[in-house]
Amino acid sequence: MAQGVALVGSGWVSRTIWAPLLYRHGARIVSIIDPDPQASQALATLAPTARLHACMSNLALQDCNLALICSPNANHTRQALRAMEQGLNVILEKPACLSLCHAQDLIECSRQTGGRLSVTAAASHRSDVRALLDAVASNTIGKVHCIDIAWRRHNGVPRPGSWFTCADLALAGSGADLGWHLLEVALQALGYPLVDAALCNHVPADGSEGARQASWRADSGGHDHAILEVESQSYSALRTQAGAMVFLRTAWSSHQPLDETTITLYGSAGELRLHTTFGFSQNRVQTPSLILSIEGNLRHLAFESDDNLAPYSAYLSQTLDDLGKGTTDSELEFCKLRSLASAMSAMYPNLPN
Repeated sequence: MAQGVALVGSGWVSRTIWAPLLYRHGARIVSIIDPDPQASQALATLAPTARLHACMSNLALQDCNLALICSPNANHTRQALRAMEQGLNVILEKPACLSLCHAQDLIECSRQTGGRLSVTAAASHRSDVRALLDAVASNTIGKVHCIDIAWRRHNGVPRPGSWFTCADLALAGSGADLGWHLLEVALQALGYPLVDAALCNHVPADGSEGARQASWRADSGGHDHAILEVESQSYSALRTQAGAMVFLRTAWSSHQPLDETTITLYGSAGELRLHTTFGFSQNRVQTPSLILSIEGNLRHLAFESDDNLAPYSAYLSQTLDDLGKGTTDSELEFCKLRSLASAMSAMYPNLPN
């Protein structure tokens, strides 16, 4: 069944990633839900007949069977619940929610209404990450007891002065934004355990970082002197109920020359290290590598080269196909959501539930 989509939020992610991919994969944007009166103009080519609604309502969701929610983080849970209560399936952009309590609300609503719930998962659809996860699944490095994950940019603050950097709407900064992608991989490698404790240092912006906007986004609305109300850098040590530790480091801006992503897994029989760049930055690692180390011997593991959009396309293609066939593995989605939300709860314990 073709998906009639309510696209909630029309920012850079919606315009550049999700709207073109929905079109490519045969879905039709029926409704654009965004308070910005210019939202429909931004998507006029891909969704010329879409209705524009300033807020989510029964009318806004009419004739839709899927809501793709890319709105400010603070709205995610409320809007996803509303959509599922109206009988829609939901795809939630990251971070889906920042508390385990909200995750449980979403799961219970999905069970009660029958609305399928999926959390965007581009990172785990990358070819280099799939090669890493395949190596873990085949027991190449034995039992994993520690994972070190980092995504640190040189200049990459998302639209300073917008909702991304406003505490009331974003709720958190780089730890939730970049960290969600990293935790998506690390927690999957561990079988999606719950995180029960965290020691964190969320570093506030120093006042000059408004000028360090993510240039590849081509956003409007940011300005050099914007105040970042959420953390620019974050450092966390997470303890999982499975016993493994996860060390997480993120930065929207830093002193390093490249935007880099590293994932290192320490196991009983060996170690794996991925060195690459997630996302769309052009200031990236030019030769990504995945290296297996066993007893001091190093081996490069092969993986296909992806363009930046390929993981998002692979995720959406699979998700739309599963929704069309009714084959979505809800329990796996629920397990993933609980695990990721538990990490957010441990990292940001003072956010409202």
